[in-house]
Amino acid sequence: MSIKVRRPFALAAVAVVGAVAISACGSSTGTGTSSGSGSGAAGNPVSGGTLTVARTADIFTFDPYNTQDDRSIFTEMDVYDRLVKLGSDGKTIEPELATAWKIASDGLSATFDLRPNVQFSDGTPLTADDVTYSLTRAADQKGSWGFLLSPVKKVTKVSDSQVKLTLSKPFAPLLPALSTFAASIYSKANALKWGTQMGQHPLGTGAFALQKWDKGTQLELDKNTHYWQAGKPYLDKVIFKVVADDNSRILQLQSGAADLLDSVPSGQVASLKQKNLTVSQVNGSAVVSVILNEAKKPLNDPNVRLALSWALDRDSIAKSVYSGLATPAKSLLPSSTLYYDGNQQPAGFDLAKAKQYLQQSTVPSGFNFNVTVPSGDAATLATAQVWQASLKQIGVTLNINQLEATTAQDEYNTEKFTARISPWTNDTPDPDELMGVALDYKPQNGLHTGFHDEQARTLVTQGRAETDPAKRAAIYSQMQLIANQQQPFLPIVEVPRLFAATPQVGGFAPNSQGKYGLVNVWKTH
Repeated sequence: MSIKVRRPFALAAVAVVGAVAISACGSSTGTGTSSGSGSGAAGNPVSGGTLTVARTADIFTFDPYNTQDDRSIFTEMDVYDRLVKLGSDGKTIEPELATAWKIASDGLSATFDLRPNVQFSDGTPLTADDVTYSLTRAADQKGSWGFLLSPVKKVTKVSDSQVKLTLSKPFAPLLPALSTFAASIYSKANALKWGTQMGQHPLGTGAFALQKWDKGTQLELDKNTHYWQAGKPYLDKVIFKVVADDNSRILQLQSGAADLLDSVPSGQVASLKQKNLTVSQVNGSAVVSVILNEAKKPLNDPNVRLALSWALDRDSIAKSVYSGLATPAKSLLPSSTLYYDGNQQPAGFDLAKAKQYLQQSTVPSGFNFNVTVPSGDAATLATAQVWQASLKQIGVTLNINQLEATTAQDEYNTEKFTARISPWTNDTPDPDELMGVALDYKPQNGLHTGFHDEQARTLVTQGRAETDPAKRAAIYSQMQLIANQQQPFLPIVEVPRLFAATPQVGGFAPNSQGKYGLVNVWKTH
């Protein structure tokens, strides 16, 4: 027996035999919401024009195999397509390059029917070989995101219009995983031509194609004239400008030099709304955390990490730094994630308890360490300063090191950092992505922390294979308990994802995870 899907597949439904999809979310207490119009210009879409997006930093690559930053992810989502996509409501999986799929009743295989007559942006046809090549590479466990498809044993071509994924075990988050940037489909011939330089020379079937890339300054995407969705995209060109300083980005938006910001300081929201600019807010999707490199002693000591965590004044940071738009974080998972559990011994703010943990550690008299903050990021700098003042009271000296955002990201990717403050958002509502990369030390060395815990790693594997919603909820609650007890990451606050646009921008609508694409965006002339 198998199930064939020709319409959006509800993530919250469990009418799927074998349950190779997200299980029911009845146990989740997530509160993800989006506010603000998210649309800007009223009326019917307008074709043509250039959209200018001001960003904090440049991207690193167009290669999903090695991508590790949101800016690269968002850009790849417009250049490549995937077999399926996450619906804008965050509750459905919808067709993209696949028009239908069958999942075997034992959960050990899935077959996808490919959309006919799809072309890459250079006019060459998409083939089943491109799909099998891309997904085989995506499932490679040596890649940065191979763990997202870890049960996929083999990807095979069934026919010119069909591919099959063979699994080692039932895999609850299969469809959501296939909707992520990591499962993007690209040209096999182009990838083989460029080899390790493929990330600089993308060729996809998405709405846009790379035209020009002045690294560190500006990136230009042109409309894909061979795009399979008739009449889309509406825009002729998208320009991503690097504007590191928060205030400079705001000024560019107000002056019309930029049409859209994908990172808005919370303190600027009220004033932007007063100036007739559109602000989109997605709640429950992002947690700002301190990420610690356990290769840098004494951060390998759990008591040290607990001392640092209990010295975080989360309430003050939420109110003063984020203008009351943030809430104290109680888990490394964002609250809109399935199986979020904020009752698993979360750390609070208690300097007496912080001192107690420090006295039980290998450095009872205190120590010095550095935290990296992207230059121009006022909220992250202020968060570090609040923490710095509290740490001083327990005998710990925090040195704040401001680096250009791309340099800071590279320092993190190469594990040369000591500590860093950064937000995390999942690409789907399923918890496997974050738990897999954070608590399974093999994919990215515990999200570059060096955190190793065999029980946590075992639970990650169990969570992927378990299809019963109640049992899966219990597994993820246990993972969140381990994370709170050992603090490989120090969750600080849950923040909304904030975007702003001029009134001339229409159709911009970030989804429930704070992810956005530009295929449906237009700009009035």
